[in-house]
Amino acid sequence: MNTKLSTLSAAVLLGISTLASAAPPATPSIYWGGPKDPRLNMTNMRDAEKAAFALNEALMQATESVIYVKGCSESSVDVEVYAHPDSGSYYIEDLETNGVEFRANPQPAVAGFGQHIDVSQATQGLLNGTQVQGVKGRYTFNSVNNMMVNEKTGIQVKGQNKAFDQFYSSVIKDFYHGDTYDSNGDFYEIVDWGIQSLSKFAYPVNKWWQRSVAVRDDGQQGCTVFQKDRLVGATQCRITLDTKGYSQPDLFWQKGTLKVSKLSKPEENLTALTNCKQDPYPFPDVVQ
Repeated sequence: MNTKLSTLSAAVLLGISTLASAAPPATPSIYWGGPKDPRLNMTNMRDAEKAAFALNEALMQATESVIYVKGCSESSVDVEVYAHPDSGSYYIEDLETNGVEFRANPQPAVAGFGQHIDVSQATQGLLNGTQVQGVKGRYTFNSVNNMMVNEKTGIQVKGQNKAFDQFYSSVIKDFYHGDTYDSNGDFYEIVDWGIQSLSKFAYPVNKWWQRSVAVRDDGQQGCTVFQKDRLVGATQCRITLDTKGYSQPDLFWQKGTLKVSKLSKPEENLTALTNCKQDPYPFPDVVQ
């Protein structure tokens, strides 16, 4: 009996020691000195990009809810995201049979404050084979386009008991220009770093770390990668939305894949992000 207790005590102490020595993910060096000069701390994000990024975020938040219900099983589905302000058409969809479709409704920008982008589910459908309904959220960009906050997106996912469970997701993202310029010296890359939580019945259950890279097309295809790694939850898990296509002043239209994987730790295997980000030292402060 004493031997069993000693073994258990040693295991508990080892676990506590391991947790105590664990370091949180490093922030990029752009944040180390605190806020930048307001004249520099902004992005030239376009209306089409803002709508597309809100749609991307909604789809990934819905995927997090599905993962909580089904577990982190390996999967990949084809997706399309489209934002065209001139026609007022904004959507993202899972291109599988009976896949979900979300639509965006950008609200008029308010000078000096920012802009709301409302996203809702167009029809009930399947996300990676799981029934999802009632997706609705508001994504708010500030006036200088370097922050996006989503206070609460509601998501209903059919659970193991065959009833729909209610989830809520909240996220804060901040954007900055990368190190890539075009021939005129203009930025054409936007990077983001953020954090978010997932709640079930209004109680928190998971925490995710968010990173993204968006490179506009300039004689070649544009690319956008949103990646999330679970920091608090049952198991390690990663969601990657990787799309390519148009990213122009008045059109964002890209296709790609939404993948779920559980083999990579947050600091490992950043292939999708680094392949899109084009400067020679991608995420130098995160990847050691």
